[in-house]
Amino acid sequence: MKAKQRKWLGASTAALILTGMLSACSGPAKDSAQGQSNGAGKEPVTLKVEIFDRGNAPAGAGPVDNNFWTQWIQKNFGDPNNIKLQFIPVPRNQEVDKLNVLMSTGDAPDLVFTYDMNTIYNYVKGGGLTELGKLIDENGPNLKKFLGQEVLNYGIFSGKQYTIPAKRPLQFTQSSYIRKDWLDKLGLPVPKTTEEFYQTMKAFKEKDPGQTGGKVIPYDFSASNGTNITTPGVLISSFVKKLSEEDFYAMPELLKPGYKDGVQFLNKMNQEGLINPDFALDKDGKSFERDVANGYVGAFTALAAHQNLMGPGNVFDTLKKNVPGAEYVAMDPFTNEEGKHPKVIYDPIGMHIMIPKSSKHAVEAIKYLDWMSKPDVLFTLQNGIEGQHYTLENGFPKAITTDEAKKTYYNNTDIAIISNGRDFGSKDKNIEAGALQFPNYKELAKQTMINALNDGYTNPRFERPIDSEIKYSKTLGDKAQEAVVKSILAKPEEFNKLFDSKVEEYLKLGGQAVMDERRAAYKEMKKK
Repeated sequence: MKAKQRKWLGASTAALILTGMLSACSGPAKDSAQGQSNGAGKEPVTLKVEIFDRGNAPAGAGPVDNNFWTQWIQKNFGDPNNIKLQFIPVPRNQEVDKLNVLMSTGDAPDLVFTYDMNTIYNYVKGGGLTELGKLIDENGPNLKKFLGQEVLNYGIFSGKQYTIPAKRPLQFTQSSYIRKDWLDKLGLPVPKTTEEFYQTMKAFKEKDPGQTGGKVIPYDFSASNGTNITTPGVLISSFVKKLSEEDFYAMPELLKPGYKDGVQFLNKMNQEGLINPDFALDKDGKSFERDVANGYVGAFTALAAHQNLMGPGNVFDTLKKNVPGAEYVAMDPFTNEEGKHPKVIYDPIGMHIMIPKSSKHAVEAIKYLDWMSKPDVLFTLQNGIEGQHYTLENGFPKAITTDEAKKTYYNNTDIAIISNGRDFGSKDKNIEAGALQFPNYKELAKQTMINALNDGYTNPRFERPIDSEIKYSKTLGDKAQEAVVKSILAKPEEFNKLFDSKVEEYLKLGGQAVMDERRAAYKEMKKK
């Protein structure tokens, strides 16, 4: 294995060929949507498939396990193959706990999935998953073509294919935003370096260009361990010094050289009133969103192109009503010692799809994923029926947002499980298509995605489970959050002692064991 210290994002692989698309659900199914007959006249096989229940179905849409798309799949895949599809709802916010119960009792569906790597490692170690290599070779030619070997490799553990990772066409996560109208009032440019950012935040504080009456929050974020969309992580990690490849694989963020400097920079900003001193109390991010909507926030870092911010009736729309003329633009100011703008991006995969060892229908499960991988089938599942769910704009599908369209469109992306996001064949096309979701903020959405990918790198991946990480991950995650939060809020003269003591606690609670095992696993990979 050739390990890389940082993987830079390239263009998305495996283009979708937008041909032969189904024009209507009620019309005759085309050959590519249908499968081959699987023994007409025989008792149908029941294939059970997990599906997320997000509790957000529009009125009249039907339940997640019996609606427009489940019926479309039954008609176009199930019926021609003598397979009865049964979708098993799992609450999105309880998915790991629910899946663990189903797996432990032997009641898990034939196809299950999760994003949680420690859960996956536990299933691999416990022998709870079907080995998929031969099954994919024999029954999944379209699946292999769509995913490609780079994506499939993420599902290989100890040399065996135990999961099918979903492809992630766009890997962006965090991007930064700043009030353009405030910059214009002060005659300032969009900051391009950390120092320019700092000076701009000081100007926002001192001159209050939004005339907030003392309520200005130059740079805002929420509790890092909450469910919110905003975090100061990109700023902190930009202070990390250049590492050897081995240290990049072995060291947790908290211990990387320079990380402490990033936390101390936020401590300084807190002392100078440049951040929200109550950020740690904002577990759900709602206070942050209210502050932005009320016009108090000068800048923030959050998920790029996010519905909460740019979707119809969300934060930016409310801001425009509350503060006429208010406008955010994208920025990418946080620079490291090399002048680059590093930020963690997603792996080229999303969730991991698995077939439990208890399944008796592994072949049918792979055939279902293979059918879904056909370009016209996937395009229809992800975008709907032309004229009913979307219109074409500049060659890209643009969603129809009528209530009637939403009834049949709302959960299709959760059913198209082989792809975490729509894929139009290249990074640029995927960004253009993604921006169309935000008709009032297309250029802003586009630039936040571009910035979020700029100098992005993926976290290291190991070929085997890291046992100590499985054992200590929750404890260590909580301790790392505590270290960062308390250090940001500490008195300047107490910062060093407090941060160092928290790092020492982190190491004793299992951090040292994790680091040692990760270093050993890295050396094992390099020997191959």
